[in-house]
Formats: sequence, structure tokens, C-alpha cells
Amino acid sequence: MSIATPALTNFTAGEISPRLAGRVDLSKYYNGCDTLLNFVVHPHGGATRRSGFRFVRHALNPECRSLLVPFEYNAQQSYVLEFGEDTDGKGCLRVFMDRGIVLVPEGEEGAGQPVRVETPFVESDLEDLRYVQSNDTLILTHPMHSPHRLTRTDHHVWELERIDFTGQPEQWTEDNWPHVACFFQERLVLAATPKQPNTLWLSRTGEYFDFRTNTREVPLEDWDDMEVREDESNARDGRIGQQFTVLDGGRFEKGSVVRGQNPDKEKRFFRYKGEAAFLPWGGDQRVTFAEAPEAGEVEPIHDADGQLAVDFWDALSVGDRIVNPDAGEPLADDGMEVTLSAAQANAIEFLVPKSRLWIGTSGGEWTLGGSGSGDPLSPANIRAGQEGTCGASAGRPESVASASLFIQRAGRKLREMRYRFDSDAYISRDLTILSEHITAPGLLQLAYAQEPDSLVWCLRSDGKLVSLTYKPEQEVLAWARHETQGHVERICTVYNGATLLDELWVVVRRRINGRWERFVEYLEDVFQHTETRQGFFLDSGVSYAGDPVDRLEGLEHLAGESVSVLADGLVFTNRPVHQDGTVLLDKPASTIHAGLPYSSVLRPMDIEGGSSRGTTQTKRRRVVQVSVRFHNTLGGGVGPDPDHLEPLQYLLPSAPQGRALPLWSGDKTVKFGRGWSTDGRLAVVQSQPLPMSVLLIVPEVIVNV
Repeated sequence: MSIATPALTNFTAGEISPRLAGRVDLSKYYNGCDTLLNFVVHPHGGATRRSGFRFVRHALNPECRSLLVPFEYNAQQSYVLEFGEDTDGKGCLRVFMDRGIVLVPEGEEGAGQPVRVETPFVESDLEDLRYVQSNDTLILTHPMHSPHRLTRTDHHVWELERIDFTGQPEQWTEDNWPHVACFFQERLVLAATPKQPNTLWLSRTGEYFDFRTNTREVPLEDWDDMEVREDESNARDGRIGQQFTVLDGGRFEKGSVVRGQNPDKEKRFFRYKGEAAFLPWGGDQRVTFAEAPEAGEVEPIHDADGQLAVDFWDALSVGDRIVNPDAGEPLADDGMEVTLSAAQANAIEFLVPKSRLWIGTSGGEWTLGGSGSGDPLSPANIRAGQEGTCGASAGRPESVASASLFIQRAGRKLREMRYRFDSDAYISRDLTILSEHITAPGLLQLAYAQEPDSLVWCLRSDGKLVSLTYKPEQEVLAWARHETQGHVERICTVYNGATLLDELWVVVRRRINGRWERFVEYLEDVFQHTETRQGFFLDSGVSYAGDPVDRLEGLEHLAGESVSVLADGLVFTNRPVHQDGTVLLDKPASTIHAGLPYSSVLRPMDIEGGSSRGTTQTKRRRVVQVSVRFHNTLGGGVGPDPDHLEPLQYLLPSAPQGRALPLWSGDKTVKFGRGWSTDGRLAVVQSQPLPMSVLLIVPEVIVNV
């Protein structure tokens, strides 16, 4: 016999694959878990129970999926936009801010109702809808719809309009629009139409909606110097009766330019678009502006009211750009069209602006930039290169520091694309190599929460959430699974300037009282309080704080269900929600939380303590007791598995009856009654709506050697 007391000091490897159950030679084995459910790992090493999801609002349509889009105007003003289809079958969006829905203010039409903006995007469009933000504008792209621009001017004032492009590429036609977008080096980049999946279009520098690829600056050197003569009012704006002269041997025709001024006396150049033509020979020819032109006459530039005759003339200012009428080299800031040349025409799935433009296609990773390091992009200075062959899915990537995280083509791996100085190459390493089972059902979406613990939230195709604590500089890559009563359909994260934390928002589909409903909810902040009553560990939950009451309202969305309640720090389970959305309490309370319960489970890997005769794996052994170091914890149990638990005891003889117990920070030891077995596993479980943080686990194991 030998006794082993291995110390499990951290869980920074997260839940690791069952395929590694025998790899006790890996250092990550001792930092990993067999099960990590509804826990998140801190970069420091401990694991904390996730907080609950707060109910905000019913989704737009219980029969249709929605899409959540973050919109952060600045650190103090951030929004969540819900795109979806209303019950009339029309596309629309709603706006959420400060953890609630934005309403039309008093004094305006529809006061007190949620702000709604009509959109062309219905449920079937949401899967392919992409976006990119610039200040107070959101560019929306879709392969079957022309790009649109959503502009915010106030919390409740949003305007959606179709973008009118200058020099729109001829490939952009109905049902063939670019659907991937980003901003790079002061250019708008649009890419990947259905018929040109590996082509990018870059706008002119600083002119996001101008895609002309060969321009010249007004005035051109070879423009003839034809000038509108002043009339008796000293005007030169090309109204009826004014004149200009075509010199002997010159010509005036479609595309010719005359110099004049606007009605406000500002200098302008006017380019003709009509069909009249004058080619004087043997003398100058004077041309008159006339309403119904005859010989020697031409259409007026401005009408009697000073309005430009746009059917016949273009008005140009000094410095304006026009398409180069002659073949020649484009200017450095002109728009560009770039097609990635490879063996396969793989579709572009994402664009990430870094020092170079990172491009993810379904067949590999590329970069695009100037020929030299740090060189700006231009038509004469451009280089595209393939950096990898992993391939990307349609899921939007997340940029974290100098890396970009993206979902691999098949959806089963999360890749980290990063430039490596030591190899002078771009590497896309697999972040799921130790936990391939967690992402095996396939990933759909990513959402990064930088504060407080650098978490990458991932939505799986089966409606489950998983999280990755991502701190590569500290060698922390910890996966965990998260379950709730329902199916999560969409996720996004947004920064909350009031709490200084990033929030996870979800659209979740739950079966309530026999029918399916869709809710918009957000994950409550990680528990950092010192009182039990401040913890929120219930899903689709609501809270009350005020004068003591024995009846909680506001649970209409859970009518017919049973909920758990935390009232002034005391736990009550299986409380029915009446049809009016109320829950009755045993006694009045002033701080109340109610919602759907969930369990959190932490199971370390099979205990490996070693012995005088080598490994303890496969040997008969008995776990005598387990000591766990907790932080700000109450409730829970420890046992050999989640079905056989010994409740943790916190009640002291001096504690008053009927009051919430204080949170516990310290060690708790539980005796195990289980006999001899080759299984050396244990579980720490919390099923009550109470906090739990696990810092250290020390089992005492007797090994039969």
C-alpha cells in the first residue's frame, strides 16, 4: 500500500479530450479536466461558475431566427442590433442599449414602442449577412442584396439606405454582390461575389464608395480653354442666352469641357453629355445656350432657377476626380481590383486588417499589401501571397491582440493565425488539439470578451455554447462547455462602459410550457461580490431589489415552468410560475432572483499520484478523502461522480437561523465512502443558484501496489 496526495493546482488546460485519458506523460494532463461544465477558467488557474443569463426581451419573431450585431460607437455608447423578420414577414431591426431595448422617446410618433428600422433582410438572408463598422456607420453586405449603409445619429435615430457607388464594378449585378467587407489603409474593401468568389475590390483612398480604377484630377492638361462669357448680370453659369466660343480648328462634342461658375459665383468646370457637336474651320464659332437648341446652340448648363441640367452636364470642381479618358497608369490612390491566383478559385470568407490585409479563403490563408514591409497599397505596389492551406469557414473571425482566430473550413477546429518572427511566416495553429471533442459538432460563431478574463465564446451547430480562456502568453488555453435549458442560436459580445466589462448576448430558443419561444438574453457579469444575495446564477432570469415583497413579478416569459429562487441569499427550488408571471415566496424578501436552474460540474482527470512501483493508472485504489480550496463559495457537493455527492457543510453553531450564510473562502474536506476501484475520479458540483470558485483540489488516495 502507498498513499498519494497529488495537488491539482490549476485547471488551465480546461476540459481535454477523452483520447488523452492515458497521456499521463503530458504536463497538461494534470491541469486538465474530464468534465468542465458551466465553469470558466481564470488565467490565474482557478475555475469559477459562470453567471446566469438575464432575460431582456422576446425575440422579434418566435417562429424565425434572429441575428445579433454589436455596434460600439465609442467606449461609452455601445449597442446590440437584432436583425430579423417580424410577424408580418418583413425584415427589420431593433436596438438594445444599457441592457434594455431602446424605445421611441416621448413627443415622437410611436412613443414608448421599441425602435424599429425596416430592412430588406428576412430570416433566409441572415445566414449570409456580413457587416463592418466605421464610426457611426455600419456597412451591411449580402450576396443577393446590394450593400447598404446603416447610420446612427442618436440612440433612437437609425437610418438604413442603399449605397450608391461611383464607378461601381460591372460585375456587381443583381444576385451577384460582394458579401465580405473590411476597411484597410483608408480604403473600403469588398470581396467575394457568387460569380467572382476570389476577387477583391478596393475603393479609392479616403473615398469609401468610389471604386474607379483609373482617374485623373480636374482640370486635365489637355482640356480646351473654352469659357462661358459673362452676360449683362456678370454671370457665367451657362443659362439661356449666355455664350462660349470654340476656337478655329478646335472642337466641341460629347465629353468636352467649358469653364464657368456656379450660380453662387464659385469656379466650376462643366463637362458636356449631350449630342451636339461643333468643329469650326476658318474662324472661331460662338455657341449659345438655348432651351430648344438649333444650329449654333447647345443645351443650357443651369435652368432659370439655377438648377444644374444633369441630363446634359456634369459640374466639376478643381481637384475632383474623373475617369481617365485616355489609357494610362492609374494614380496611387485609385481603386483596385485584385483576384487571388491559385489552383482553386476558393471563396474569400473573411478579411482582417492588420499591417497587411489577412484574407481567409475556403482553401487557405493569404496576405495582401505593398511589395515591401510597411509599404502602402497602390495599383503599382501590390503583392498577394498564400500563407497557409487550412481553409476557413464562413464564421466571422475574432482579432485578439496580434492574432486572428478563425473557424477552419470543416467547422471542427479553431485556428490562431499569427505572424512568427522566428520563422518569418504566418502560422495558423490548432487551438483544439487537446480538446477536439468540444468542437467536434461544428462551430458556427465566435465572440470575444476581453474583459475580465479573455474569453472566446463559441457557438456550436447543436445549439451549445463553449468557451476558451485564451491567454497564450501564459500558456492558458482552457476549453469549457456551457449548457442551458434550450438551444442558443446567435451570439455577440459588446463592451459595457458602465461596468467596464464585455457582455455576451444571445438569442436562445427555449421550450416553455410546451411551446417554443425565442428570447434575447445576456450573460450576467462574473461574480465579484462579497454577499450571497448579490449572485445571479439562474438562466432566463429576472431580479427584484426594493422593499420586501412575498410575490415576484415579471416572469411572464416562463409562465407554466418551475424556477429556482434566491431570496435575500436563501435558496428555494421548484417554484411554479403562474400564468400572470408571478412567483410566490415563503416570506418577504428585498433582493430576489428567479429563473431556470442549471448545474456546474468540475471533474479532474483520473488521479495520477505515482507510487513506489510507478503509475497509479489501472491499479486498484481508494480515495479516502478530498480537500478543496474554495473562494467566495456557498453550497455544492463533492463526490466520486455527479450522482453520488457529499454536500458541503457551511453552517456554524453560531449562525442565526433563517438567514443567508456568508460566503466561504478556504478549505473543505469531504470523506469518501467509496471502496476500492481502478477509477480514481472525483467531481465538484454546484446545482443551487449560488457562487462557486475552485482554486485547488487535493485528493488522498491509497494505492494497492
